[in-house]
Amino acid sequence: MADKRINIAWMYPDTLYLHGERGNLMALVRYAMELGLAPHVSRVDLGTKDFDPMQYDILFFGPGEISSFKSVMADIGGYKRSIAEYISSGRILIATGTTMSMFGEKITRFSPDADDGIGEVIEGLCVIPAESFEREYVFGDDLDIRAEYGGYSMELIGNQIQMADIRFAESAQYNRFGSVIYGRGNNGEDSMEGIVHGNSIFTNMLGPILVGNPWLTLRIVRAAAENKGISIEAEDPAYELEVRSFALKKEFIESKKKQQSQKK
Repeated sequence: MADKRINIAWMYPDTLYLHGERGNLMALVRYAMELGLAPHVSRVDLGTKDFDPMQYDILFFGPGEISSFKSVMADIGGYKRSIAEYISSGRILIATGTTMSMFGEKITRFSPDADDGIGEVIEGLCVIPAESFEREYVFGDDLDIRAEYGGYSMELIGNQIQMADIRFAESAQYNRFGSVIYGRGNNGEDSMEGIVHGNSIFTNMLGPILVGNPWLTLRIVRAAAENKGISIEAEDPAYELEVRSFALKKEFIESKKKQQSQKK
C-alpha cells in the first residue's frame, strides 16, 4: 500500500480544537480506506520542527478561538510562503469555522470598551482576499448551501457557530465555495459561504462537514489521490445512513423556513 499512501496533517489540534471537528479527520481516513488508499495522519503542533507542507496531501485546520490565532500565526509565519505554494500546487488545505478568518488579510476584534466597538486589528496570513470583523454576539444556526467543488455541484448541510463576519474585497478574484440556501454564510448579507482556492476549502460550515456530507469528502480524497498520481479503481462506497440523515436535516430546515416566513 506504500504507493497508495495519503498523508494528512492535523494542524494545531491542541489550539484549534472546537466543536468536535476532529470528526473531519475520521471521515477522511474512513473514506480514503474505502477507496483502497492508505491514509496516515500526523499532528503538527506549536513548535513542531522541520514541518514541510509539501510532504502532505491534505492539511486540516479546525476551528479555534480568535484569541488563539496570534500564537498559531506566529508559528506558521516561518513557512507562510510554502503554504501559499502548497495551495497553488493544487494540494488541499481545509479550514473550518472561524479559523477561515485567520487566512484573510486582517481581523478586527470587537471591544465592548470602545464607543464604536472596534478593538485590536490583527494582521492575517493574507492567503485569501478577505477581512473579518468579530461579532459582539456569537451566531449559531443550521447552514444549508449549494456548493461547487472539483467540477461538481452538491448540496451540503451542517451548522454554523460564527464569531466573525467575513467580507471579500469587491475587486478581488475568487471563487465562492457555496451559495446560501439557509443560514448566515460569510456575513448574512451577500449569500456567499466560504471560498475555494484551487483545491483548498475555507468554510464556516461545521457539523462536522465531512462527516455529514460524504459526497464532498470523497471528492476531496479523490482530488488528493489525483494530485499524487494515484489511480483509484474502487467505486464510491455506499452512504445510505448519511443520505437519510441529510433528508431529515433538510426537512427540519424547511420547517424552520416555513415558520419564519409565517412570522413575517
